[in-house]
Amino acid sequence: MSELHSAHADLPALYWAEVSVFRGRWIMSVIGPDQGMAAGPNLDLGPADEYTTARPDDPGRYLIAVTGRVPVLPRDQAERVLAQQRFGVEGAARDDDKTFHGWTQVATTVWTARCQRLVS
Repeated sequence: MSELHSAHADLPALYWAEVSVFRGRWIMSVIGPDQGMAAGPNLDLGPADEYTTARPDDPGRYLIAVTGRVPVLPRDQAERVLAQQRFGVEGAARDDDKTFHGWTQVATTVWTARCQRLVS
């Protein structure tokens, strides 16, 4: 993983990534502090064709009580695309054991992660 920019050390995240399923594909947007797109809208992460059985006590699912069949978050692909856009999942979020390596499920097909800029 790339290093987060030192100017962001110990500050709350200003950006967040949102990954959701749209028409059978995982799509990611990076949202900036002004609620606008920070890294090109609708970054395609590929098909949402892998499923798992969710349980409310799974990592990242503490905000909603989702159960049953849900698409599997393509976390590795999402983080590669984030890095290509010069963002990384915030360290504090990544270290929070309630999250799934910094990602939180907020709906059946939507995950979010707090992000920070990476060192150039």
